[in-house]
Amino acid sequence: MKLINKILSAVVASTLLFGCSSNEEDKTPGDKEFILNVEKALEDRWDVADETDANNLTGAKQQRAFEKATDVEYDAIGKLSKYEFEDKDLKKAAEIYMKGLDLQKEGVQYVGTDDYNNQNKTWILGMNYRIVSLKTFEKDFGLTVGSKYKEDFDDMLAQYSVAKKEVAIQEFVNDLQSKITYTKDEEKSDEYTTYYSTVIENTTEYTIDSLQIQINFLDGSGVVIDQGNDFLDNFAAGSKVQSSIMYLNDTEPTELQVTVSAGF
Repeated sequence: MKLINKILSAVVASTLLFGCSSNEEDKTPGDKEFILNVEKALEDRWDVADETDANNLTGAKQQRAFEKATDVEYDAIGKLSKYEFEDKDLKKAAEIYMKGLDLQKEGVQYVGTDDYNNQNKTWILGMNYRIVSLKTFEKDFGLTVGSKYKEDFDDMLAQYSVAKKEVAIQEFVNDLQSKITYTKDEEKSDEYTTYYSTVIENTTEYTIDSLQIQINFLDGSGVVIDQGNDFLDNFAAGSKVQSSIMYLNDTEPTELQVTVSAGF
């Protein structure tokens, strides 16, 4: 009887242990797991950078090294959809971080080239998005890295003020691009010249060095029949300005396509 009881106890214990193990494996990752995975992603990325000596490479070799360094972050973090975030601020910061990673993935093709404009719009901007989120992860959610990587981490966070400004301005530009509407300015227009105008407010806390607006005027077939530009320099935080763009074609446009970009 004692032998049977021992066997039954062992079976029960094994079942409970297996059940707990299975439950752990099946558990949906959440806030804690995301932060741990970002820590691993950073350390893996820096390991790849050291192994490949990426910063001292050129051309296609450098691009491959940078792509590999970016890919190991994706591997460590995975898709955001797999996480159940309890903290909405962490979720928002996580989305910003992955946006930065996506921009850097897109920007690999410009690394080591003379296309500095697209480098700034992708690789550099993506780095800034990541820095802003890393500051939040470190300050509010306890993200840390091993001592081997502390210098790299500190170097990134040292750029936080600049990164925060550039991300804020880019987010302003993105929002403006989706909302801005130019309408025919009847008061300013005459029989010879037509103007399209709108009022733009700088809702950031920063002066924007330059804001560039381009309008493509399209006819009913979607053909560009005229183009116009406006440039707003030293656009102060909180200020409102009227933007007016001249239209010289005799044919009334059917659609206006507006593109906005900023110099920080």
